[in-house]
Amino acid sequence: MFSNCLQESEVVRLTLSQPLSRDPTWGQPTSKQELQALRKEKSRDAARSRRGKENFEFYELAKMLPLPGAITSQLDKASIIRLTISYLKMRDFANQGDPPWNLRIEGPPPNTSVKAIGNQRRRSPSVVASEIFEPHLGSHILQSLDGFVFALNKEGRFLYISETVSIYLGLSQVELTGSSVFDYIHPGDHVEMAEQLGMKLPPGRGMSLSQGAVNEDGASSASSSSHSETPEPVESSSPSLLAPDNSLERSFFIRMKSTLTKRGVHIKSSGYKVIHITGRLRIRMALTHSRSVPNQIMGMVVVAHALPPPTINEVRIDCQMFVTRVNMDLKIVYCENR
Repeated sequence: MFSNCLQESEVVRLTLSQPLSRDPTWGQPTSKQELQALRKEKSRDAARSRRGKENFEFYELAKMLPLPGAITSQLDKASIIRLTISYLKMRDFANQGDPPWNLRIEGPPPNTSVKAIGNQRRRSPSVVASEIFEPHLGSHILQSLDGFVFALNKEGRFLYISETVSIYLGLSQVELTGSSVFDYIHPGDHVEMAEQLGMKLPPGRGMSLSQGAVNEDGASSASSSSHSETPEPVESSSPSLLAPDNSLERSFFIRMKSTLTKRGVHIKSSGYKVIHITGRLRIRMALTHSRSVPNQIMGMVVVAHALPPPTINEVRIDCQMFVTRVNMDLKIVYCENR
């Protein structure tokens, strides 16, 4: 009996030691429906992986934009592409224009010894104060301007516009950057803007725009269908300046869209505000000093000031003030009894 147990255990051991033979079709789909389902699953996984990689690249690209992280994290893909293209064009606008706006290199020059760096740290208080103030110089200038700044390329697109535009027009810096200026100015001012940029509109367009009547608020009285039409692309003129005196300085008035709430009105109205534009055309840096070669316009850099409304309904009168009325001959016809 003991020998029989040994023989049975030996048989079991030999059986377990032998490799199991697998069916070559084991684990594979047995029908066309299962095969199609497997292919769809693989396609979905590949698409999900591709979208993840694409979103990561857009996320990294958005972080490189010169904007706060709270803004870049809320941008969609189209806005990221638009802002990136505008930023690259702005760098070319700054470096290739005359005079060039070269970026200052931070940090000590190369091959600087430790002793020299130590001597540089012992600077005068005025130098230290200027180094502290200069990084915030741009924001201080914008606060003191009582307006906003923007740069246009030769096609009339915003390469840069300061964030203070939201104070005076209620428009977003991110929304305007990369957009056409003709989308945000009154249709009756398209010809004026094009002429100041050294451009010309398509034939017949300027005459049709100038026929619209304008009411007191600066809004056009043309039909609503004309407002909904997107402005046509503006054709570039010859590289030479169109102004008779070949002057680079510009000063003119246009009407720009404003979404700010008017006084006495509790809803936002997309009206227009009169903006005084003062600036200068920016030309490309000439590689030769020959006068026969015309200056090539790259765009325009301007400072914009919003003018007050033409009518003032309420004026706060101090206790030391009084109201008087005079006629055209400056004769007093009414004086308040104070």
